[in-house]
Amino acid sequence: MQLLKDKSYWLSLSLMLSLAVMGLFYDILNSPDRGYVILNSPIDRMLPFIPAMSIPYLGWYPFVFGVLAYLCAKDRLMYYRVLLSMNICVWICYLIYFNFQTMVPRPELNGSGLGAVVIGWLYSQDRPYNCFPSIHALHSYLVMRAVLSVSTIRKSVKVAVAAGASLIIISTLLIKQHVIYDALSAIILGECIFTIITGLSLYRRRRKESKWTEGIN
Repeated sequence: MQLLKDKSYWLSLSLMLSLAVMGLFYDILNSPDRGYVILNSPIDRMLPFIPAMSIPYLGWYPFVFGVLAYLCAKDRLMYYRVLLSMNICVWICYLIYFNFQTMVPRPELNGSGLGAVVIGWLYSQDRPYNCFPSIHALHSYLVMRAVLSVSTIRKSVKVAVAAGASLIIISTLLIKQHVIYDALSAIILGECIFTIITGLSLYRRRRKESKWTEGIN
């Protein structure tokens, strides 16, 4: 309850708006105007199309922002690191989309039920471009990676976050919104940038500590 009265928490939390600002550029790039490539693999051809998985796919929004809010409360420095990593990764994704646009062919929609309705709406809202790397997989992986890196977070929370992130990443493949290359490239990109940001942060901290402790025996 005390946390909700902490102005610094809400100020730090407001930095998540940077992700929303970045999202404004997504639709500009989400087109075939520059040509496109279709990436596919035998694994993607074997994976079934499951419309109901569109529900956890859309759960990405509350999941990512909820985990970020939790990180902001539990470990502010880790929150800053992962948020910076997410922004840098999105810029890299946009550069890739501009220079190497990909498209995922979508299956014909049949049937009824909640899953079919949701995926029909999803397909109508998001064009089948901007696929490689997958931002859905990228952000899901990064928040999971950050939570797993904080020693003070309970194991049960880590398991829940890992399960949620994994389900969302898998859902991108089962609703044919992305292919396996999109998910793998997102994970590799996220891991590289997160490792670099974490390494630079630790190096800066060590330099600062050594500056004040230099000459002390």
